[in-house]
Amino acid sequence: MSELMRYKGRRSLITGVSLEPGQVYEIVPLDRKYGRDGFWVEVTDGKDKCRCPYEDKEAFLNNWEMANGAL
Repeated sequence: MSELMRYKGRRSLITGVSLEPGQVYEIVPLDRKYGRDGFWVEVTDGKDKCRCPYEDKEAFLNNWEMANGAL
């Protein structure tokens, strides 16, 4: 299951994908743990992909919000 989400964190470059605040990306949760309560997501801008770890749901929601279908 993937979701369109808007990035609201700080500008970042993660393995070739430039995450820009306000931009919409496709997010796919991965079946992979990060630490005790964390998880990984795959982020794509339509051309490139990267994988990002988050310590918990709160850390994820500090950087992402639902995009409401806007691209």
